Amino acid sequence: MNENITTKDLLNLILENQETPKTTESKEMELEQAISYFLANQIKNSDDTLKYYKIEFNCLKTYFKMFDIRSTKDLNNDFALKLINTKKAEGVKNCTINKMLGTIKAMLNYLVKENLITESHITMQKLKYKEAKLIIPTPEEILRFKKYMDNQAPLEYRVMFYILIDTGLRRSSIANLLITDINLDEQSIIPSHTKENNEIKVYFGNKTKSLITEFIMLKKGLKSKFLFPSKSPQKPIEATTITKIFIGIRNELGIPSISPHRLRHYFGTNLIRNNVNPEVVRKLLGHSSIYMTQRYINLNDNDLKSASINYSLADNL
Repeated sequence: MNENITTKDLLNLILENQETPKTTESKEMELEQAISYFLANQIKNSDDTLKYYKIEFNCLKTYFKMFDIRSTKDLNNDFALKLINTKKAEGVKNCTINKMLGTIKAMLNYLVKENLITESHITMQKLKYKEAKLIIPTPEEILRFKKYMDNQAPLEYRVMFYILIDTGLRRSSIANLLITDINLDEQSIIPSHTKENNEIKVYFGNKTKSLITEFIMLKKGLKSKFLFPSKSPQKPIEATTITKIFIGIRNELGIPSISPHRLRHYFGTNLIRNNVNPEVVRKLLGHSSIYMTQRYINLNDNDLKSASINYSLADNL
């Protein structure tokens, strides 16, 4: 037998033993199926968040049909650009367009996480826009509101108010608080219901602890798992109910700057003004990025004037 192997034979032998490269098939979903699955699995998010997503997708239906979007594969940068140009032609602001694209991205990222699709095809960044200035109550307005709560409001309203100013929790998290979310010994709350379905832990002071303890004892006969049950003890109150309560009181007192979310703004700004590390503030507020927390650093004219005068180089050199 001839043991000499020609170059041609050697090349053929190498090629025969090479494995054919495997191609990974891209996973996609039909659009309607993707939306339905995403919405059906938002049970850990707040009712407000779910409602928000439903509204956004309802608005997007027109554009899905307009641009013949049938699957998650069609939700790409090309579609995003067409949507942006169309909405701008309609006179829609960038912040509103960002909300629409943000909803689509949230769905795609969730489906990737669930291993139902391979990747999100929208990689465009948010459009730039001028953010509205946050309205934050003054310390004097907070004190007036607190005085009313302490002397005239029912215990339930008082507990809501103190949890708000002590923890900065969103109204949806407060509305859905379980009694088991609260650790009175540690003076902490880990809300089971959050906007972005992320675990956060907040703390409260002695006054709030005393009020919560009293309120839980008062509600014991209802046998409800919720701190703030609705008329049906097995269901929590609506987040909008908290807003209506606070709007009613602020109108009576003539303090238009007060609302549950503005008290959250006040909580965050107060921490920043007291030199609390912004990263600590971010975690307490449950923000996914420090960018969101920066909005709470509300440097108004008084802040700027105070900083400039107190640290004037001309006066202090």
